[in-house]
Amino acid sequence: MFEINGFDTAGVVSLKRVSLAAALKKARELIADGCWDVQVVNPAGQVYTSFEEEAA
Repeated sequence: MFEINGFDTAGVVSLKRVSLAAALKKARELIADGCWDVQVVNPAGQVYTSFEEEAA
């Protein structure tokens, strides 16, 4: 399970997705919606943040 974590005006956002592709898609959507410090963490603990540039 991949975790998507970030922040919005209401506080912490924490979601889960089964695949990396789905997690990265949701992370991009969160950034587009105004969330910040969004990251995806895979089951081994590796953190992905490079998707942020692709959201533009």
